[in-house]
Amino acid sequence: MSADASQRIRQDVQSMHAYAIQDAAGMVKLDAMENPYGLPPALQAALGARLGALALNRYPGPRVNDLRTALAAYADMPEGFDLMLGNGSDELISLLALACDVPGASILAPLPGFVMYAMSAQLQGLAFHGVPLTADFELDLPAMLAAIAAHRPAIVYLAYPNNPTANLWDDAAIEAIIEAQGAQGGLVVMDEAYQPFASKTWLTRIRQAPERHGHVLLMRTLWGCGWAT
Repeated sequence: MSADASQRIRQDVQSMHAYAIQDAAGMVKLDAMENPYGLPPALQAALGARLGALALNRYPGPRVNDLRTALAAYADMPEGFDLMLGNGSDELISLLALACDVPGASILAPLPGFVMYAMSAQLQGLAFHGVPLTADFELDLPAMLAAIAAHRPAIVYLAYPNNPTANLWDDAAIEAIIEAQGAQGGLVVMDEAYQPFASKTWLTRIRQAPERHGHVLLMRTLWGCGWAT
């Protein structure tokens, strides 16, 4: 890029580093939620024939609703909630930052956490507030509640299980954060990208008390989609 052109790009964006992807040759790659197995030859042929018959040269139109309905049924989405598709969770996270970009808005998440929470905030020009975990990788609830009260973030992200520490947060701590964030009119995003590796899902709590979760969005990796009220 020429020097003149680079002056058109924000300095904080120019100083950002590329998203690092480590070489996983010869390893079982779990960090990206990828299927390590290829498709059987018979399924490859059947899939190729079906895709070849589709009108891929056209925009999907109403067909996307068929996909949304099928995915909602597969994930057993609670009644009264809706589903939004994205090109991976990164796109949904970016769209949330864009949608919440009002004067003074900010995003908050525990650290260490998924890098895209902070990166999407920076790209959108939003403040990001990271709250360090405790020494045993648990949520520091007093610090989280104090940060919510001080910064009144538009979004609080909670990865469940967390990326990269892989643990599930304490249920009572999550409930307290959801209540505190709801009281000041903000959103809580439960990022369950790695839920298939976990024994629990926050969806159980949402089903039990949907009235307390009207400001809670839940993200899942179902070909990259999430749902929300």
